[in-house]
Amino acid sequence: MSDHEKILFIDYSRCIGCESCEAACRFVHGQPRINMTRTAGGIMAPVYCRHCESAACVKSCPRGALQRAEDGSVLLNPVLCAGCETKNCILACPFGGIFCPGRMDDAMSKCDLCRTRQAMGMAPACVEICPCGAIHFVTRGEAKALATPEYEAAHRKVMEHVRPVIAPLPRRER
Repeated sequence: MSDHEKILFIDYSRCIGCESCEAACRFVHGQPRINMTRTAGGIMAPVYCRHCESAACVKSCPRGALQRAEDGSVLLNPVLCAGCETKNCILACPFGGIFCPGRMDDAMSKCDLCRTRQAMGMAPACVEICPCGAIHFVTRGEAKALATPEYEAAHRKVMEHVRPVIAPLPRRER
């Protein structure tokens, strides 16, 4: 893995929650691979695959449907994905970046960084459509440089919504 692999970087501090990224993704793929969520505080934010260097979803898939490509991206092979009953990949993703599109036996859905568009020399659709410049297609090294204190604070709020820390219930005395 290297700092030269390209990934999506969404600066939640700049995101206005307009849902343009989700609409562009739906237009390109027929179904969005980036989904908007509303936090408890009312913030609309896109949830997406981070193409993690050590992807828990890849390790959790019993059928090998999730694999790391040569360019470092994490790709889903829908032919191998049977929408397994365990939904291990959904549970394993700390960013909520894998989605169940419908019926229980449907293949999962996740961002592929618009591989078809990249093959034609274009950036991912969400990057090109974002009206506030919150979405970037950058290397891992460039993403680190874009992470401002404002980004960190906004990112933390969104991640608290996506993966809330749930305190255990108090034990009842018998």
